[in-house]
Amino acid sequence: MEAVPIYIALGSNLEPRAEHLQKARELLARISEGEWLASSIHETEPVGPPGQGPYLNQVVSFLSGKSALELLHFCKGAEVILGRKPRGRWESREIDLDLLYCGTQVIETAHLQVPHPRIAERKFVLEPLCEIAPGWMDPAFLRPVSALLHDLRFSTPSIQEAK
Repeated sequence: MEAVPIYIALGSNLEPRAEHLQKARELLARISEGEWLASSIHETEPVGPPGQGPYLNQVVSFLSGKSALELLHFCKGAEVILGRKPRGRWESREIDLDLLYCGTQVIETAHLQVPHPRIAERKFVLEPLCEIAPGWMDPAFLRPVSALLHDLRFSTPSIQEAK
């Protein structure tokens, strides 16, 4: 498979948060075939049940010839290697790696959705993504991610802001 741009969101709200992101970047760099980009790290309020600490979020991009399914399996394996414990949906986590884009593919199966199905609702993903690729065209919405972020900023409160 030809190498295509890959975008992955990283998040952690359990200490040591910055170290979790660093180790995740190191693992992802091993499968990069070039053109590595990493956004700055953003601290954001958690989505989910009360009592959680704030997240550190980041987006990385690189070229890869791996399939979307291979990348998903790599991310889930990396989460286990980095110590993520199962706590349930929307709960705190040592590390979270979400495959946002695999080139311009649009995939909808029971186990994999690319682009990530909630990207347009997540300022904590769109802001770092727009740092490194504001002109990236979302293949599902057929709009640049900077436009998705603009719409989110000027629409009704997003999930993460509605408390």
